[in-house]
Amino acid sequence: MRQTITKSDKNLRILNKLIVNGFYNGYIGTEKFELMRNRFPNNHRLIGIVNETDNYDLKFDFKSPMNILAKILLGLGILISIISLIKGIWILPIVFVVFGLIMFADFKLKEKKEINILTDKLLEFHKTEYD
Repeated sequence: MRQTITKSDKNLRILNKLIVNGFYNGYIGTEKFELMRNRFPNNHRLIGIVNETDNYDLKFDFKSPMNILAKILLGLGILISIISLIKGIWILPIVFVVFGLIMFADFKLKEKKEINILTDKLLEFHKTEYD
């Protein structure tokens, strides 16, 4: 299930406050927003894209140079694994698969963590406006 944020003026103001208060860097548009948490090191970003029900679908991926590098390394790993299997070397594909699964699990955990942090901050700002 994809996590969403309702597209409303109030949520746009709160997202803008998150940037102004220094919690996140990024930009907010009418159809899309892109946020990167203000911490070091940070190679990830949260992207919200408006869907057909007028909500923001939250996506999580690497920042610009890292996403290209990740795709190149994935392709290179698959190519090396195929060549190793053809030559009869089984250890390299096994190492690539295990290492790849560990990195994938880490990425999914970070995705869940970052989306939870964003939604917690949104709820915190919602509560402070009502108090």
